[in-house]
Amino acid sequence: MIEERAYAKVNLFLNVSSKRKDGYHSLEMLNTKIDLCDVLEFKKIDVPETVIIKSNDLFLSNQENIVIQVAKYMIRNYNIQSGLEIKIDKKIPFGAGLAGNSADSAAVIKGISKLFNLNLTLENMIDIGMMFGADIPYCLFDKTAFVSGIGEVIEEVALDFSDYQLLLINPLEFIGTKDVFDLVDKNGVLTRDISAIKDYVYNNNIEKLKNNIFNSLEDIVVENYSFMKNFKEILVDKLGSSGLIMTGSGSSYVKIIKRNEDFSGFINDFKDEFLIKIHNFL
Repeated sequence: MIEERAYAKVNLFLNVSSKRKDGYHSLEMLNTKIDLCDVLEFKKIDVPETVIIKSNDLFLSNQENIVIQVAKYMIRNYNIQSGLEIKIDKKIPFGAGLAGNSADSAAVIKGISKLFNLNLTLENMIDIGMMFGADIPYCLFDKTAFVSGIGEVIEEVALDFSDYQLLLINPLEFIGTKDVFDLVDKNGVLTRDISAIKDYVYNNNIEKLKNNIFNSLEDIVVENYSFMKNFKEILVDKLGSSGLIMTGSGSSYVKIIKRNEDFSGFINDFKDEFLIKIHNFL
């Protein structure tokens, strides 16, 4: 049996710079990981060329999602004769902008490579991931990184978050990534020069970074989803805008906070309305 942990991804900067002829969007991102994770267990079963997913998440267990598609692709294309059972203890909320399915898919690539001794290189795994989703290549890494292209260009950076944590707030609502990018194609989005962010990161200036974080998708999501407009208004009113950003295509917001900051009042006030937790950076 092999175990892999799939950590949630957070965007601290996201530019949608253009749409390519192949339909993908060119991106500029600063991504990081937090200690929220799904746990995946892999074991061989005596049912040749079969993949079974067991999970506390019905979507993973019953749907033809990218997680099982990645597993079936690898069983088929690496001529694996044994069957495979994957148990997934799901903790990352679905449709929350935290790349939960992509993180699970990256863990599947790693887990199958180990279980069946495929000895895949990182480049091999990135190539597999790119076939199924733009976030999967970064999810093979567990460090902060600048990510560009359509997700395949990854530059790890040494950003020291030891004095900081991340407040994660999820409105318990789902937003589909495809739906958001359809709105992008129809309406366009704002972009921001990433060069200042790169300077702050390379100089480990987290205070400057947290006051300049940006997500091209945030305004269009807030404008087109009424619950997100209300959600953001509450967060800005109660938490302030510094260090606060929507991650991915929504629906979660995150706020970079100092370790000694007290948010117990906010958490107690909204614990029945939102999913709220303070996480550590990896």
